[in-house]
Amino acid sequence: MNQRGSAAVPGGQDPHTLAEALHDLTAYREQIDAGRRSRAAAAATDLVADLVAVMANQPDAIVEDALCLRMGTVLSEAEQAPLDDRPGPSHLATALVTAAAAAVEAITNDADAWRAPWRVLTAVADILPYPHSEAAADAITRLRDMSGRRVLPPAPPGPTVTGTVLWTRDRYGSRFAVTAPITTADQPERWYLWDIDACGHQAFTVHSGYYPTPEAALTAWQAGVGPIAAADTELAPVDDPWLLAELLPAEEGLLRSGGENVEQFAEYHRSKRLAEAVKQTLRQQETRPGRGMDAATAAAEFTTWLQAHDTDQRELPVDLDELATELTDSWCINNIDAVFSTCSPHRVALFVRHVHGYYLDDFAKQLVALLPDWIRWLAAHNTTPPELAERCLPYAEGQPHPQITVDDNIEPAYLARVIE
Repeated sequence: MNQRGSAAVPGGQDPHTLAEALHDLTAYREQIDAGRRSRAAAAATDLVADLVAVMANQPDAIVEDALCLRMGTVLSEAEQAPLDDRPGPSHLATALVTAAAAAVEAITNDADAWRAPWRVLTAVADILPYPHSEAAADAITRLRDMSGRRVLPPAPPGPTVTGTVLWTRDRYGSRFAVTAPITTADQPERWYLWDIDACGHQAFTVHSGYYPTPEAALTAWQAGVGPIAAADTELAPVDDPWLLAELLPAEEGLLRSGGENVEQFAEYHRSKRLAEAVKQTLRQQETRPGRGMDAATAAAEFTTWLQAHDTDQRELPVDLDELATELTDSWCINNIDAVFSTCSPHRVALFVRHVHGYYLDDFAKQLVALLPDWIRWLAAHNTTPPELAERCLPYAEGQPHPQITVDDNIEPAYLARVIE
């Protein structure tokens, strides 16, 4: 029996009517996107002009940091506009390349006039991920090849990983710190931190930014995770490039989940560009390492465990096999095998919301009723300290998690930097 909720599918519609409706919808979407691109272009032009005016004599790294901060403000302010009027990070990235290149192209014959807009253009090229970085590189090549523009120097080398990439995870096992030493053309080595939460439907970078040392990066991550979850955590060299590649952020275009705050918007592009640099430095193993647990195995072992432990306490559901299969299939919807058997309080709270939104009500209640046992089984499987497992149980019983609950209660705050 299909226990998943579904919307009614309209039938019997006239093909001509449907074709007209699809045409109108496509035209409307194109109109909306054109408006978003126009607003992004205006914002990018102002942003570039502002940076050119105030950053002429600053080092490239300072220009890059200022660019990120201003982008964070622009994108955060855009989020306050109605949805149809809201340019996203991808719109702004495209517009920035165009605006920065136009500022360089507008250079007069003044011998030094090119320096400030050129510095802004190269900063744009250094912080944007693919494919925007490729567009910026193409613009730089075009400008240098233009007649009379030979004064423009080669673009400085982009950000480079210049040492060992380090990581750690919290005691629940699903929150990660990744930090890497990054060097740019005129900036000594700084350590970039990704604070990654793998409890939701994908791995979310909930915080990122530069720190002077790996110790400072670890301290910042521990503060964001909280003393209980981050106790005794230490950084070590990355030993699973496959997992790291699954965790690090990548450009999503228009498909991003949304919900960023101004600080997250400020590092939205740079975190992805530097993640690309990290992935390029780590040679992946030829075969993906085994994770030791998958949904089918977990369903069988959990069912056996439950039958052995609960037969004298209560009557088990007659459709326990089906329930266990659905529970394990839904438990790790981000498909990151390495975190399948982990459990944290807000992961449980997210799972409960997902179940109630995805399954029919009665079946969802049956799945949620199994959660306390599921948490105990996971804790036994992972040798999770009992005090950590106990912290998950209230959310299995329906208590909302205050750090992921938003006012409209429609979507949880996946990008919340949860302290547990």
